[in-house]
Amino acid sequence: MSHPASPQPTLETRDASPGGAPRRFGWTLPAVVAVAALALVVASASYLVGQPPLPGRIQADTVTTYTSAVADLVARLSALLTLGLFAGAALFTPAEPDGTVGSSAERLVRWSGRFGQLWFWSSALLTAANTAFVNGVPMGYVLSPQSWWTFQSVTPSGLAWLASALVALGAVLISFGTRRLGAFAGWLVPGVLSLTFVAVTGNVTVGHNHDWATDAAIVASLTLVPLAAAAIGAFARCRDAGPELRADALRRYDRLALPLASVGLVAHALIAWQELAGVSPLATAFGLPTLGFFACLVLLIVASLRRRISGGRPASGGTPARAALGVDVAIWVAYTAFRTVANHIPPPSFLIPQSIQINYLGYEVPDPVTITRLILPGRSNLLWLTLVIVCIGAYLAGVRRVRRSGGHWPVGRTISWGLGWLLTLFLATSGLWEYSTVVFSWHMFVHMTVNMLVPVLCLLGAPLTLVEAASAGRTTGGLPSASDLVTSVTENRLVQLLLSPPLVWLAYVGSLFAIYYTPLFPWLMRYHWAHQLMLLLFMVTGYAFFNMLIGIDRQYWRMPHLIKLALLISIMPFHAIFAVGILSSQSLIGADFYQAIDVAWVGNLMADQNVAGQITWILGEVPIVVVIIALATQWFRQDRSESTEYDLSEQETEDDQLHAYNDMLRELAERDADEARRRRANEIGLKP
Repeated sequence: MSHPASPQPTLETRDASPGGAPRRFGWTLPAVVAVAALALVVASASYLVGQPPLPGRIQADTVTTYTSAVADLVARLSALLTLGLFAGAALFTPAEPDGTVGSSAERLVRWSGRFGQLWFWSSALLTAANTAFVNGVPMGYVLSPQSWWTFQSVTPSGLAWLASALVALGAVLISFGTRRLGAFAGWLVPGVLSLTFVAVTGNVTVGHNHDWATDAAIVASLTLVPLAAAAIGAFARCRDAGPELRADALRRYDRLALPLASVGLVAHALIAWQELAGVSPLATAFGLPTLGFFACLVLLIVASLRRRISGGRPASGGTPARAALGVDVAIWVAYTAFRTVANHIPPPSFLIPQSIQINYLGYEVPDPVTITRLILPGRSNLLWLTLVIVCIGAYLAGVRRVRRSGGHWPVGRTISWGLGWLLTLFLATSGLWEYSTVVFSWHMFVHMTVNMLVPVLCLLGAPLTLVEAASAGRTTGGLPSASDLVTSVTENRLVQLLLSPPLVWLAYVGSLFAIYYTPLFPWLMRYHWAHQLMLLLFMVTGYAFFNMLIGIDRQYWRMPHLIKLALLISIMPFHAIFAVGILSSQSLIGADFYQAIDVAWVGNLMADQNVAGQITWILGEVPIVVVIIALATQWFRQDRSESTEYDLSEQETEDDQLHAYNDMLRELAERDADEARRRRANEIGLKP
């Protein structure tokens, strides 16, 4: 007699409480809010359809507006659910000894694959729907094979949704193809970055001060998207985790909630200041989602504060904890709906006339360069300023934790890390940043500094080693620590492939020629977010290359110092060729951009390009000298260490040989004595 198969668990499966009573998983409230969010988005689309079209968007149609708005909400929610379940599997589930996410996370992984597919298809639809909405044309114009890529190439938001679709596809492949902890933890990074790309290509890119608003949007996404994923991950783990692990997971989320939500609130305040452009939020339709952002974040902060004041009792497991996290997840659903609405309603900043410099930069640079204006405070780069504060603060917190646990951390590493980020602070807050956006020669000064000198100083601070030293390893059955996550990600095969010496060398050298000697450079300079991305790319490739040569952190690819020296020497001709190419070029690099912004006091652009080539040549030599000194020092220390170990080994070997020789002599002496006694006994007629 066959028995009926047990039903597969779903997100609505009932689970048993410690007392045995069935209890719902708790998705009802988030689901109800999701339905209300959909109604809000549809209502905002109806409002847009009833408004006169903006200049340049006279062909905007109803179907495109509704499709773009609804697909936007679906893509954002499915992305957060996918990343949240990834976080639940990687951050809130005990990992197996073999480095897999553990059988208890199987349900989360299965559902992440399903939501990932929804994320992929909705993002793919938005490459047409949102692109058509932004350009004010029917969606059919974009869907034709001849025009799809043309529209993507001129619409950054379309490219953002294309990137989102590709990341979603990667998430689906991971969900169905692997159970490695490093894959799930590592893929959270491109997932967060893809949603950040969507955020910075929206309304924040238009109007006066849009550079600051764009930086604020980056900060908001980099803090709030991981926090939302953490809330969903902790909430999803409440079903299967025991009381102790449940409490650990919820405490981990609570440690993030207050600081990240507070930073996100400040970032949204800056975005609102720029987009409202002095208009009261109550006097414009765009003010409604703006007020919604603030309401959601304030509620999250208040909830986090209440949990902290109560001593963490709601986060100790059981129904109160589930209810608290369920409310947080519902708030994140509402927040996502407001983001979707704000992405479609034009803000008041759209209606203010702007010059070409404000259109491209967010500000104007009317005064010519002087040494005083370069070194004194100027228009700050808010993203870099935030990175400096976070990186220095986190590093010092790690050093403090190591010392409080009785460990030792070399002062020289702290100084090196601090110097690298203080140099970045100078670049971010002085007039150098402002002038580097309009003058090619000063742009190359900033580029060479962030590509070579800053990475060299920072990597000597050994940040990953500090993470391992400051983070206690995972206890048996406990949640993965920061050290466990870093190790699992760095040991991932794809990461190891990307950090292999040939690919790192190619990325470091090739990025120079691929960007500056192609139309990509003027395109990147045209958008503030793209300019930031370009400089961060230079910083990352420089860090990866020089870390391969003189890095202190544990590395998968180990090479002899002679090979490292050869790799260092191999880039020098390419740097020279690059600099000479700028000096001798008969055409203007980035001509479309620099001629469009038309900064009158710059004068002869070709003469400035010649200066840029000289700066590139000179600044490329200074970090090389620092690297050679560091490499030679490490080489000398290794040889001395190996020599000392060899001498000790030889001494031990000699001591062992001497003891063996003495034992042999003693044995021979005893043998001779025995033989002499036998002969003496034979001589006197006695038995031996």
